[in-house]
Amino acid sequence: SFLTLFLYYQIRDINNKNWISMRKIVISFCILLAALSLKAQTVSGIRIDGGDTPILVYFGGNQMKTIAIANQKGGTGKTTTAYNLGIALTQQGYRVLMVDFDPQGNLSCYCGIPPEQDLEQTITELLMKVAYEKPLSHRECVYQSKRTDDSAPQVDFIPSNLRLASFELAMGTMMCREVLLKTCLEQYSSQYDYCIIDCSPSVGLLLTNALSAANEVIIPMQAQPFSVVGMSQLTNSISSVQRKINPGLHIRGVLLTMTQHTKVSEHYAHDVRAKYGRTLHVFTTEIPYNVKVQESQAFAAPTILYEPKSSSARAYVDFTQEVLGHGREEQVYERDEDARDR
Repeated sequence: SFLTLFLYYQIRDINNKNWISMRKIVISFCILLAALSLKAQTVSGIRIDGGDTPILVYFGGNQMKTIAIANQKGGTGKTTTAYNLGIALTQQGYRVLMVDFDPQGNLSCYCGIPPEQDLEQTITELLMKVAYEKPLSHRECVYQSKRTDDSAPQVDFIPSNLRLASFELAMGTMMCREVLLKTCLEQYSSQYDYCIIDCSPSVGLLLTNALSAANEVIIPMQAQPFSVVGMSQLTNSISSVQRKINPGLHIRGVLLTMTQHTKVSEHYAHDVRAKYGRTLHVFTTEIPYNVKVQESQAFAAPTILYEPKSSSARAYVDFTQEVLGHGREEQVYERDEDARDR
């Protein structure tokens, strides 16, 4: 309304040949169009980079983006990727909720909850309440990660434990069993910008629930023979969920993890890009194998904060920028001519 009124008075000055007013009209009109566009897209806010800390200004509605970190094969770096991505997004000023959807509870360990600690409130209890149509309280089952040091940001997360495996068996007889997690997360949609789901290494109802709740899927994948072979089974599961349950789901990309400067690793990295690069996005960033990742896991600390100068930490920071859409130019790390041609 203010911009419209301002435009009206500036247009009146055009009769007086006031070209400065004409310039103001053009600028105001562009701002008005931008405001209408933001309103139409229900964008949650704008990010202002200035000084050491980014500032997020929120307005209007909010649409939480849910990203599932999934691969039916174990040991591909799903939990490490989910945790570092969540911390990196928090450092960027975004509100992040991480969901441990693996009965092994590795993400919960990362966030400071040891396996021997038997929590009463986990993702299993949240799913049970939704399944039996019981009311959910505000921020139910949400914990904050423990600080490894004063500089580490805290991130909200929903923990998991072995009870989730038992609940998966019981889900088979429940109504709407494929969308229980989606229903659980709806109550948080106005509280967070990103939800990161750490999926279990299996193809079953847990994976189906995660894919049904997600907007995007990121597939961490080792540059190894068995990882390449099992890729088709995962993409088939994703396609099935897209057709039957969640048509808005799409694969954000494949992330190559634990890469090494060996002929085998480089061969299969090339194989992944050649085989899937035309149909799926393969992230430019590759997460190299580094002992600092294992050390950070032992200390329950994100790699990007445990050893910021390590190659893996820098790679996870670059990967986060790609997820945010700030893609960097294609860079060639390999030494052989075939890789440079690729």
